[in-house]
Amino acid sequence: MCYPKIQLVMVIFFVVFFCFSMHGVCLSRELAPGLYKVKIGDRLPVIVKESARSPVVAIQIWVKAGSSYEAKDEWGITHLIEHMIFKGTDTRGAEDIGGAIEAVGGTINAYTSLDYTVYHCVVPKQFWRKALNILSDAVLHATYDQKELEREKKVVLEEIRMRDDQPTSRLSKMLMKEAYGPEHPYGHPVIGFPETVSKFSRSDLRKYVQKRYTPENMAVIVVGDVESSQVFPAVQEDFLTFVRSAPTKASALSPASGTKHPRGLRFAIDTMDTKEGYVAIAFNGVPSFSDEDAPIYDVLGAILGDGESSRLVRQVKNRLGLVNAIDAYAFTPRLNGLFEINMTLDPDKVKDALSQVFQELFRLREEGVLDEELERAKTLVETDFVYGQERMEGEARKIGVFEFLAGSPDKVSQYLEKVRSVTPEDIKRVASKIFTTKDITISMIMPEGKSGIVNKEDLSLLIQEAELQAGGISPTGEFGTVRLVRKVELSNGLTVLIREVPEVPTVGMRIVFPGGVRYETPKNNGIFHFLATTWTKGTETHSAEGLAEMIEGLGAGISGFSGKNTFGLQGRFLSSNFDKGLNLFAEILMTPTFPQEEVEKMKPIIVSQIRRQDDYLPSVAMRAFNRLLFSPHPYAMDPLGTIENVQGVSSKDLKETYEKFAIPSRGVLAIVGDVNADELIATLETLLGGWRKEELEILPELPSPDPLETPKISTIKREQKEQTHIVLGFAGPTISGLDRYPMEVLSAVLSGMGGRLFQDLRGQKALAYTVTSMVGLGLDYGSFALYIACAPEKKDKALKGLWKEIYRVLSEPISQEELERAKHWLIGRYEIGLQTNGAQAMDMALNELYGLGYNFSTKYVQSISKVTAEDCMSVAKKYLSQDSYVLVTVGP
Repeated sequence: MCYPKIQLVMVIFFVVFFCFSMHGVCLSRELAPGLYKVKIGDRLPVIVKESARSPVVAIQIWVKAGSSYEAKDEWGITHLIEHMIFKGTDTRGAEDIGGAIEAVGGTINAYTSLDYTVYHCVVPKQFWRKALNILSDAVLHATYDQKELEREKKVVLEEIRMRDDQPTSRLSKMLMKEAYGPEHPYGHPVIGFPETVSKFSRSDLRKYVQKRYTPENMAVIVVGDVESSQVFPAVQEDFLTFVRSAPTKASALSPASGTKHPRGLRFAIDTMDTKEGYVAIAFNGVPSFSDEDAPIYDVLGAILGDGESSRLVRQVKNRLGLVNAIDAYAFTPRLNGLFEINMTLDPDKVKDALSQVFQELFRLREEGVLDEELERAKTLVETDFVYGQERMEGEARKIGVFEFLAGSPDKVSQYLEKVRSVTPEDIKRVASKIFTTKDITISMIMPEGKSGIVNKEDLSLLIQEAELQAGGISPTGEFGTVRLVRKVELSNGLTVLIREVPEVPTVGMRIVFPGGVRYETPKNNGIFHFLATTWTKGTETHSAEGLAEMIEGLGAGISGFSGKNTFGLQGRFLSSNFDKGLNLFAEILMTPTFPQEEVEKMKPIIVSQIRRQDDYLPSVAMRAFNRLLFSPHPYAMDPLGTIENVQGVSSKDLKETYEKFAIPSRGVLAIVGDVNADELIATLETLLGGWRKEELEILPELPSPDPLETPKISTIKREQKEQTHIVLGFAGPTISGLDRYPMEVLSAVLSGMGGRLFQDLRGQKALAYTVTSMVGLGLDYGSFALYIACAPEKKDKALKGLWKEIYRVLSEPISQEELERAKHWLIGRYEIGLQTNGAQAMDMALNELYGLGYNFSTKYVQSISKVTAEDCMSVAKKYLSQDSYVLVTVGP
């Protein structure tokens, strides 16, 4: 008798469940071609962008929880929660989150900003459903275990120390505090302070999550080779309980959101053990991201500091040589933003550089911009969006930013329309609004002993004089659908590889030649890097400025590059402008002049780069490691060269090196993108076929490294630093050697969030924020190294921990589970790294040049897949010897 009633109840239940489960799918809207959005339970936004150009899917969970939402006693809690999310759930341990994603070849991570936190992963498309389940479980059901919390707080404290050791990080923290004031939501660092991070309890974290992690404050974004009709039900399945049970959303503003920033001239200076000076300037008054004028400020940033033809780069860096690097951009967050200018320079040039910068700003405010200058800037801003579409994770990030800060992902089209419609009057209007003497922040990091190089009174007078000068008054004083590669040889012997990829309207282009550090001597070390940086600084028909203006006017990029074994020229273009871009590329390739005046301008910039390496201790450690391991082979040398060599380089030296090594018959040109291969081959023969050179220079024989028969140990003291950096390494396999595959798998077992080093030395022992292993593959010789950065008092424990992991791989085979995770991780990272046309072109060109074949990607995947645990132990025993290693320690 009860059966009909039960049956009726079940029918009602399934009808209700069906309506609810289909609610989001039925109400989905196609905002743009392939872009869909629904709200699960009318609360949680879910956005899907379908794109089949690569077999990759990016999944991101966005949360309106950033440092700007924190009360004073919560500073740093959002970032700490981001760390703890991956430490385990009710049903998964920490190794089942990061390790599980890496096991299928994906990557998983998170980041915290001022206004939001993003949890993200990228996986091969066949694993997207598993990845979504893992990521949602981590975000929604983290347990915040107290023991894990205490360990992770130590890791965050290491991260704080690491950032305080970096001049750019410290400079940014100073700038934000001065520009906004310490009580403003943006006035404190995202990572927090040691005193706040140290006191957080499990209860504190759970209360904050309950307050901010609500459906209305979140969004799920999926981009890649998926179908929205499958994604929406899957998201609903994973989030249904959460959506129903979560409390209503928290206030959209932080407790301190009403705090006004200080006005007037604000100045802060600090000293560090650096070689360079670091300067940041900020103007308040920039609106939020959602303001209708925000795109105008982005265009203003491009006019002033984006590219070689921008005003500040052209005048302050290239013409006057007052800075070694400079950029400008608009910072437009959720609340009011800043217009920022950053530069590195010789400390003795600070006053002159600042004077020229302010003159340029005030002159633009008074005189406005030229039409052609404005058009170049608009093209640069717009093409950033196009190039960003090449990576699934980049496309997902763009969607998230517009969803959270503008209210909807389809507003990107409105943004681009606004960019295209910016007028000279718009630029002058916003420049007049912010470039005033009433609201300026200047922060500096200077080398020790240079703290008195400038003071607030000097700056105030300097700014007033710059305003007068600007006014004319002189004062005193495997990649988606598999496509075949066309391989041809031009009449001059140049090998050409072309792959047609029409989905995105861009073209990536690389030409490579044997060269680089491998063919340098101590007397000319750095010559290839110098050649690469000046390759685009003039041709037989165009000056450096002329080339920069034409390239940037096309929304393109052309630059030289050099490395351990090769050098070459690279380009990226919109397919609509590729014909013009190809002509410019050919002109730069065949007729560079390396003008002496450009060579002289470049010298202080490269010298600055060399000196800046000494400000970054991981670089100091790795360069010392290479010197000890490879000397006297050229791999022992710094690719940037020595200051003495750089200062002695002449135009003649660069021309001779170019003539000896840029030989068509030795080169490989690879082009990937929205092109027609048949038409392009004919065009290339016309453009490049007449470029002919004889191979007069015989490539030299190279010396072998000194035998590593006993340990080589180096300790480099850097007293006023917060961390000690350790590199422990050995000789390793070469690019073409069969040992590279098991060695790479072995390194993957140790590396990554699911790797042994991370799990033990960071996860369990909290010894470091950064710990990893790396394989350095060279044509002649290779290396294998472990790296860790830790507090000085922990260095002995850290080194013992590294040796413990080495002994472990020598004494016992890795497990089958670890083996599969490592192989999937390597293959997934390889495929994910080749999403862009330029990356594919470089991969094809280098592999062809090295004799591996342009289709090496297929061989690589197959070779990695065949590696066994026995293979890994075999290479470990072959290379990892406690009697022949290199140990470098850098720090206090």
